[in-house]
Amino acid sequence: MAREIKRCRTDFGYFTRKYLRITDKNGNVVPLVPNNAQERYLDALKSNPWVYVLKSRKLGLTTIIAAVNFWEALFTPNHATLVLAHTDTAAKSIFRIYTRFYESLPKFLQFGLKLQNKHEMMFEHGGYIVAATAGSDSARGATYQSIHCSEFAMYDDIESLIAAALSTAGNNPRVALETTANGLNDAHKIWYSPNGYEKVFISWLDAEDSKLKKKPDWIPKEVSDLGVQYKLTPEQIYWATETYLTRCAANWNTFQQEYPAEAHLAFISSGKRFFNVTFAHAKASDGYKCYRDPQKYRAYVIGVDVASGSEHGDYSAFCTMDVTEKKKPVIVSTFYKKIAPAQFTQAILAEAKKYNALVCVESNSYGLSVLEGLVANEYGQLYRRVKYDKATKRWTENLGFNTNVSTRSILMAKIQEYVSRKWLDVTDETLKAEMNSFVFNRKGKPVAETGKHDDMIMAVCMALVSMDQIDVVQPIKRQRPPENIKEILEFELQTGRKFADSRGLFNQPSPNSKFGANSPTNRVIH
Repeated sequence: MAREIKRCRTDFGYFTRKYLRITDKNGNVVPLVPNNAQERYLDALKSNPWVYVLKSRKLGLTTIIAAVNFWEALFTPNHATLVLAHTDTAAKSIFRIYTRFYESLPKFLQFGLKLQNKHEMMFEHGGYIVAATAGSDSARGATYQSIHCSEFAMYDDIESLIAAALSTAGNNPRVALETTANGLNDAHKIWYSPNGYEKVFISWLDAEDSKLKKKPDWIPKEVSDLGVQYKLTPEQIYWATETYLTRCAANWNTFQQEYPAEAHLAFISSGKRFFNVTFAHAKASDGYKCYRDPQKYRAYVIGVDVASGSEHGDYSAFCTMDVTEKKKPVIVSTFYKKIAPAQFTQAILAEAKKYNALVCVESNSYGLSVLEGLVANEYGQLYRRVKYDKATKRWTENLGFNTNVSTRSILMAKIQEYVSRKWLDVTDETLKAEMNSFVFNRKGKPVAETGKHDDMIMAVCMALVSMDQIDVVQPIKRQRPPENIKEILEFELQTGRKFADSRGLFNQPSPNSKFGANSPTNRVIH
């Protein structure tokens, strides 16, 4: 008996196959014989105790990680294991795997228990296993030699919760991060960062049972294209068809999320994102970026989102757009920095003068101080909102755009339309990064993911909404019309407008001009 216990203690593979039991997909209790996907995790452990597994559904990764942790806790005195799940239900479900392992053991391996409940198991020799919800207090106050973060891409605040878990780790811990993808959130960031984890992607193609012998009546084009791309066998194509049409309700994004063939597809296809486009490697960066210098005969706006400037707060951002063609606006410059409102005002003022732009400031909170600063510097080309006052029965005019529940929906609809219709070419990397992490929350409201920002998105919204006033805001500096053939051609190239149809666009003709476009107007052509 002692010899058998010693062998089990020193040979994980032998112990697993002979004594651990699992419930298979048919509901039968069977020995745990690692499949291909599980073997890949075990192979990764041989070279690195820190492993990040990105996976498809139903591959048994949680089970094999639990088997390793259970083996260590069973045979190693005072070896503590922490299992974190994204919900309490998931934590209980994982812990039932440990309970089944213990109950399936023969009596001589069922070492005495000091504690056992729905979340905890402690052996008399000090080996300990606890399953908890990420962020709960139940995981605190102990030191763990093994940590398993299950489906961590679903955590509310990924980086903070994983950091909190790792703060409980002892010396030379074993850490398993295991998850399906959930959009381009911090799980995506950790996957592509050089952080010491052994990265293992396990596709449904690695699963032995992802095959079906019966040919379906119809194979969708998406599946047939997938078959060509990855050289799938007919049995794999049949399985993919059945899974796509039934388990994924014929939603290709769902299939790509739950059963990705490649890591980048898992991230790009997953998550309840607000925008219908994604940018796989976008990264936000501080500072000012100029993409196009100001040009004659063009109209410009600047959308502004203001923050406090606090180190731990949001960013102040502006986006300058060429809006000469209103259904094809072009981002010409951006600014993104944690900066005091007074300094931010000067940056906006310089940019506004550079482009002779109409400035639209979100007037909530710190935006008011920026508006006051622009007015104090006698910059008059400012977005105004008009409102009817029922008490005074008068129309009132206020500077800036006030964001509230009702007006925010207008902003979201505006930017979604311009992005989805491809009217706006998303060229700025910071904007791309924010769009990647802009999602619907549990209440269906589009927001930045926890720990992320939407400041550049809001600046772009301000720019888009301000286009409606570009032609009427006062006062406006009007420029002279073209003076010669060369300038006429330049005007027509820049504006996409025939000069012959430009009467009324300029305040007065140039004294040197031989061409007549002399009707006064309030229109803006920069």
